Amino acid sequence: MKRTKNNIINNKSWKILLPFAAVIFLLNLSYKWAEFRGFLQIKEVNIVENSMFNNDYLADIYADSSKSIVSINVKELTDQLESNPFIKAVRISKKFPRKIEVNIVEREPIAIINNSTKILIDEDAIVMPSNHYAQTALIPMLSGFNPADDLYPEGEGTFSIKVKEAVNILKLIKTNYYQLFDEISELTINKNDEYEIILSEQPTRVILGKEDISKKIQILTKFSKALGQRELTDYRLLDMRYSKQLVAMEWT
Repeated sequence: MKRTKNNIINNKSWKILLPFAAVIFLLNLSYKWAEFRGFLQIKEVNIVENSMFNNDYLADIYADSSKSIVSINVKELTDQLESNPFIKAVRISKKFPRKIEVNIVEREPIAIINNSTKILIDEDAIVMPSNHYAQTALIPMLSGFNPADDLYPEGEGTFSIKVKEAVNILKLIKTNYYQLFDEISELTINKNDEYEIILSEQPTRVILGKEDISKKIQILTKFSKALGQRELTDYRLLDMRYSKQLVAMEWT
């Protein structure tokens, strides 16, 4: 029988494809065998995290630790962990054949909102679940703000515009003037809608006002450095509501 050109092409195609199919079959068979014998079962889970809070979310990771490393869906586990309001970001890496590495960045509270129940809030203005940390944390207190519970949904951004502004003020100070941030006991909003900082020792009141907060923080920091041996807490009031000047009143 005369062989057609199409038959010749088909035969050549089979000769080319057959080795690839055999390799794929053998790889799949090897994987099934390794999985059956437990060679790919996770033996080690290395977790890097802050351990600032009660890390119950780690149970989600260990629940998967009895599985094969191949069967772990990294995206699903990442999404599951990042849905926890204590967690800001997660990176999961598979280290074949039997190890998983999990890097967790926890949310770090920047302030405590002084409501009937103390509320932790981070630098992204995300409301964190209340826990024992809120009772002992040495971070600024936010007071004088709208206490309505529906403004502070757990695991979401606060709906309070003023609280967001206050968080941004604290974030600015913490990022650029950490020593000053460390001295802040309270950030409050007074009856005139003006921001005030209360320093921890005396306590010293620093009235920032409503506008140009960033510039006023710079002025306050320069003033602090210019004091030499003296400190901000040597004054009972630092009034910064006036343009390009700081009014200082000492303790009497």
